[in-house]
Order: sequence, then C-alpha cells, then structure tokens
Amino acid sequence: MQPTDPPICTSREMPQPVAVAMCTYQGARFVEAQLQSLQTQTWPTRILVSDDASQDDTIARVSALMRPGVDELTVQPENIGYVQNFQASIGAALNSEAQYIALSDQDDICQNNRIESGMRLLQTLQDQYGSDTPLLVHSDLQLVDAHGQQCHASFFSFRRYRITTQKNLPLILGENGVMGNTILMNRSLATLCLPFPEHLHVHDYWIAVLAELFGQRALQDTPTVDYRLHGHNASNTAHSMQIARRLPELNVTWRKLLERDFKLPFKEDSRLSVLQHLLENESSYPPLTSMQRETLIAFVRYLSFEQPRWRSLQYLLCSGVARSGVRYRLRLCLATLLTRRYGAHSEQAILNESTSQT
Repeated sequence: MQPTDPPICTSREMPQPVAVAMCTYQGARFVEAQLQSLQTQTWPTRILVSDDASQDDTIARVSALMRPGVDELTVQPENIGYVQNFQASIGAALNSEAQYIALSDQDDICQNNRIESGMRLLQTLQDQYGSDTPLLVHSDLQLVDAHGQQCHASFFSFRRYRITTQKNLPLILGENGVMGNTILMNRSLATLCLPFPEHLHVHDYWIAVLAELFGQRALQDTPTVDYRLHGHNASNTAHSMQIARRLPELNVTWRKLLERDFKLPFKEDSRLSVLQHLLENESSYPPLTSMQRETLIAFVRYLSFEQPRWRSLQYLLCSGVARSGVRYRLRLCLATLLTRRYGAHSEQAILNESTSQT
C-alpha cells in the first residue's frame, strides 16, 4: 500500500523538494516506518535509497513503498559498508541536481516537520551567507527503544554533549555531536565532502568538520528524529550507549591500573588519518586560516602521540576537545600519564619526556 501524499505547503510557490539520501542494509524490521515518515513530511521530499546488498526483505519492502517518478532505489552489487554507501547515496543526490540533501538512517522515525523546520533554518543561513557557502543544519534526537517507546527525551543531554550553534572547531574535532541522521545540507557542502577520505570511521564526522572549517552550521536544539536504539545499529547500539553513559570513554579499573591499559579520547578511530588527509591535500579545499591550521596540527600531534605525556594532558585539559567535569578529568589525567596502550608511540613519548627534562 502506497503512503499518503505529504501535506500541501501553504506558500504560493511549491518549495523545491529535498533529496533524502537514505541508506539501508538488512533493515526489513524498521525500514517501512522510516520511509513513511519521510514521505509524509510537511516539506516535499524525494527519497533516494541506496541498499548495501541486503539479503533479507529490505529491498522488497522498500520497492513496494517507492513513489513512481519521485523516489528511487539503487542496490549495490556487493556490500561496501555504510560509510561508502552514504558516499554513493550523496553522490546520487548530487547527480540528480538536488540543491538540498538530507541524510537518513533506515531504522529511525523522522518527526513530520523535520525537513521543513530544517529548511527554514537553512534558508535563513543562505540568506545571510549565500548559497555558495557550505551550510549544515542538524538537531537533537529523542531516544526510543525497538518498540518506539521513549528512553530519553534528549540525546544531547543523555550523552552530555556541549554542542551549540556557535563555531567551536576543537569541540567538533573531538566529541563532535553532529548526528548524521539529522543532517540537512546544501549542495555546496555535499559537493565539498565528496569523495570521503579513505578509512573514514563515520561520515557525519567528516561532514561536520568541513562545515565548521569552511562554512556555517546551525543547531536545532529540539529533537526532529526518534533515534531508535536496538541490538543492530550501525553505530551506537542500546548496550554501547548504556556503557558510554556510565563511563564516558575512560574506564578505570584495578586491572587496567595494573596493566596500564587506558584508552585515550579520540585515538582509536580514523580522526588522525582524516585530519592528515585534510592537511596534506589543502589545495583541494578552501583556504584554511592560520588559526584553523594551528588547531588541526595541535590535535594531530595529540592523536599521533608526538609529544611528551604532560604536554598531551595539557592539550586535552586546555584546548576544549575534552569533556568537562572533575571526575572525568581526574580519570583523564591518570589515563594519559600512565597508559601503555599505544605501544611504540607511548614509549617514544616517554623518551621525549626524558629528553625534555635534561
């Protein structure tokens, strides 16, 4: 059964549809609800689904809901992973001449004004900065369980994110807070973000960094998406979210004390290679300011462990990349000064420390 048409906007001129780049994989359980929530938005949408070679009923369920002449479904010939699938989906939206692109996961539910409220904010940015400026709008989310029941009214509050609309490059480089399933961007930003760097861990990190460096970002602090947590999310699962809530990033136990095995913030994903890519290919992007370059280089030095431990700790405490809170920062001091987790890098840091003291 086809979903009902979206409500007609009250403006005299029908607004330009937003292309929704939606990625699916083994999503038969929830995909229909998400598709219907996107097709009944108060702003016109055109949904471009890219399926990552699903083996369940996802493709059949999506196909049955496609609006002829409006939505499109592309099936990848083999599994490429969700980051590369989003790259393909954003590329398809650009090839369709879309001027505005929203991103969507397969298992959430969008509130019916998600696109309209985002577009109103995006148009305000565009009036102020122009359409050639990379523009990004994102929002908070409501956490729900597999049955759609509310778990928490605010994802930002649950994860203790500090993000606001004000520009803050260190924060975006570190804890970030831009959730891909709420992203709405203009064509300028979508063009700038492709192709993704190799080994990118999550697409929304890259998009957020580029917007913070070269464009403008606006935050809707009220949720526009019901973020469904279950056992098979591509990024956060219900279990991992509970762990992150209890001990954000720094798990200090007696065993870890004995083994000096402490994970440090931001070091165990692709941030280092992504930012090195950006610095090594500056000519492919808009010019960096001297302050932006210094901020990127300082973060790369920390991620590479190319400095004494005390300097890394000083950087974490003073740069703005790390979370606040006395207990968290005490654990951070302990972990940074004692960890042996990073092998040769940490040993080199110890040697650097000794040299610097002589």
